[in-house]
Amino acid sequence: MRMISRTNQVIEALMMSAMLAILYRAIRRLHVMDVTCLLHATADQAAAAAAQRRSMGLESEAFVARAIEQDQLKQLLQEGRIDPIVGSGIVHTDASREHGPGDQWLFGMWEGDRVVSFVWAATGYIPATENFSRSAHLGSSLNMPTHCGFLFNAWTDQDHRGRGLMATLLQKLIRDDALELKLHDWFATTDWTNAASQSTFYKSGFERVGRLYRVGRGRMQASVVPDLERRMKETVLTESNRQRPGIALDAPGLRWSL
Repeated sequence: MRMISRTNQVIEALMMSAMLAILYRAIRRLHVMDVTCLLHATADQAAAAAAQRRSMGLESEAFVARAIEQDQLKQLLQEGRIDPIVGSGIVHTDASREHGPGDQWLFGMWEGDRVVSFVWAATGYIPATENFSRSAHLGSSLNMPTHCGFLFNAWTDQDHRGRGLMATLLQKLIRDDALELKLHDWFATTDWTNAASQSTFYKSGFERVGRLYRVGRGRMQASVVPDLERRMKETVLTESNRQRPGIALDAPGLRWSL
């Protein structure tokens, strides 16, 4: 009887979660709410995950992974050899009173002369315009200390999904340090309901830190950070003298840290 009761509780919890996800997707269409999951992995965790993938024969050797420079990105967009969802990033952010400097890089998986999968990597300050789910005005800025990197806008062409391309990109970025950034900790965000993206990150050694809620429009906006910053800081406690990552204070509206 206890087993049946426990099974029923699990089923009820799953049904409730599914109903909440449906409700959230409906609200999200109005561009008044974004809920993102914050994920974290160390280089060691990524290496362990990559070793597991290799033992299962899941590496993607038929493609070439390499960085995409700004001039090259413009040409790829003009010629339709990369999806426009990539954006235009590759910017340097100067330091200000609110944050330190920041840089971004685009790393892609090539099939011939086309980019069929890509992810942005960033250090330092990540502006809200580059970190949002569906609504740009509900983005959240992040401050990454010198040993931390941030991954965003991870995408794979629909015809190439399920082949491990994104996992291979993450492996080369984090374990192999393809960009020679020499970082120990990596963070990423995904939409709360994007199970496929979260699964890819989990298989690449990432773990969930928590959720960040952004609601509203214009000046009527608010951020809800349920104990997220403390958890972010706990993930990088390997050295007591390290700076800690944090959520920047430049998002419009009110902010609650619970």
